[in-house]
Amino acid sequence: VTQHLSPSDLVSAARLYGLEGSPHLGMPAFYANVPKATSQTEFAADSIGQGTITFSTLGMATVAAAIDTGVVRAPTLVQGTAADRAAHTTKLPAAITDELRPMMLGVVESGTAAGTGLPSGTYAKTGTAEYGTGPEADLKIDGWLMGYRGDVAFAIVTHNTGGGNGGPVNGPIIARFLNAI
Repeated sequence: VTQHLSPSDLVSAARLYGLEGSPHLGMPAFYANVPKATSQTEFAADSIGQGTITFSTLGMATVAAAIDTGVVRAPTLVQGTAADRAAHTTKLPAAITDELRPMMLGVVESGTAAGTGLPSGTYAKTGTAEYGTGPEADLKIDGWLMGYRGDVAFAIVTHNTGGGNGGPVNGPIIARFLNAI
């Protein structure tokens, strides 16, 4: 992975999705923390989500919404308010959305979130974040799932899943949510 990327590419990608800075929601929140790696080891770990990069579910849902619409928008709590109308928007390059959308659909149809009850038309990405110290077998795992369906973007993180990843653990939870709205 690191043969085709540089540490500044991860920072640039975060900037492309509007993840720098803090959201203005009227309550404390953050998108992500994507610092430039200071070593090749840290860069390699960051490239696969195991380094110093951290994301919030708000940040993940913001990325999912941008992939869905092709436009990066700042999230708002109440649609139609002055803050919502004044939100800065940036168009994503079509090459990015054209590549990501089919991959995210594949995750639901035949990938790591298949068979979890997600309704037709759901696009998603799953993942894990391992953490702790000691032997790899003793590491704790958080499972995450982000995506969109229709005009709803979502993200969920389940802490210490006991070894399960974001598809089987979080897919049924998000399926219940999407089927209820």
